[in-house]
Amino acid sequence: MVVVSEYESDPRVRRQAEALAARGDDVTVLALHAAGRPETDTVDGVRVVHLPVRKYRGSSAKAYLSLYGGFGARAAAWLARRPRTFDVLQAHSMPEALVFTAAVQRLAGVPVLLDVHDLTSRLFASKFARRPRVLAGVRATETASLRFASEVLTVHDPYADQLRERTRRPVTVVMNCPDERLFAPGEPRSWDPAGEVVFSYHGLIAPRHGLANAAAALARLRPELPGARLQVRGSGDGLDELRATVGELGLADAVDLPERLYPITDIPAELRRVHLGLVPSQRDPWTDEVLPTKLLEYAAIGVPVITFRNPVIERYFPADSVSYVDPASPENLYRAMLDLARDPERALRQARRADEVMATLRWGAQKHRYFEVIDRLAGRRD
Repeated sequence: MVVVSEYESDPRVRRQAEALAARGDDVTVLALHAAGRPETDTVDGVRVVHLPVRKYRGSSAKAYLSLYGGFGARAAAWLARRPRTFDVLQAHSMPEALVFTAAVQRLAGVPVLLDVHDLTSRLFASKFARRPRVLAGVRATETASLRFASEVLTVHDPYADQLRERTRRPVTVVMNCPDERLFAPGEPRSWDPAGEVVFSYHGLIAPRHGLANAAAALARLRPELPGARLQVRGSGDGLDELRATVGELGLADAVDLPERLYPITDIPAELRRVHLGLVPSQRDPWTDEVLPTKLLEYAAIGVPVITFRNPVIERYFPADSVSYVDPASPENLYRAMLDLARDPERALRQARRADEVMATLRWGAQKHRYFEVIDRLAGRRD
């Protein structure tokens, strides 16, 4: 596998790699540098090679392209020295162009699988809308990548429908469902509205994910619910700005911000300390067609969720299984947070309904779809 990500904190890549390793496959992942980890590491049975390239999150298109190009060049060189070592090579987007790191393998008859987590063109449309030439180039590269791959994976049906229009390759959906080994189903926690009520956000910390609005809503909520708090776990280029916002709002004692990168194995314990989950993203080309993994993780372990609305989330979660805020403005978030925090019984009914939705969205079922794709490709190796 090849992924421009910190392997230890990437839930989709880890779920797939560890599921393969658990059934006896030999799995190697080329990933980004990880502070404090050796160049070659073994994590839960998976060999992880940390290439000397660090993550970039920011507002420079040139820096993103440099990150992807630098990582891709190093990964391609590493793989070129091992042309027939692997039965299948899997590239995880973003960017889709990572499939070309396997050019030598493809020539040697090794099947290449492209796993589209998110489309790079949507990230660039969200961040760099005024760069039409860059966007056109990114989209052309996406199409070429889809056609280069032997098969394509993606995370939900709306994405699959789009991808099938752009390639004749088989496209299979393997959803970003939480791994039951970590996110085991559990009874929702109740609380006393007069006491501590902990809201939660975990994942990428970026302006489009609405944490500044969540902080503003919390500031308005605190006079009515003095025990209201917010726990944030994750990383991203919006953390410094969020920390400044929290300080300006006088919420330093009410918002618990991350001081380190949390591997996915640490997240379930963090979430079991909270009462209500927040998914307060703002609608843009990036978020319009996502099914947030954090939403699925909250639902899996019984945490009631307040979430923004988009067509993909609505496709899977009916109105009685989550509390929709449309849009996720400070005012709408404040009202939803107040209503749900004051009515634990309603929140628990919502969480139980979400658990019914999750009954069909368990990794235990999804991983067998994934195994079918891997085994089909391995059987096609020349």
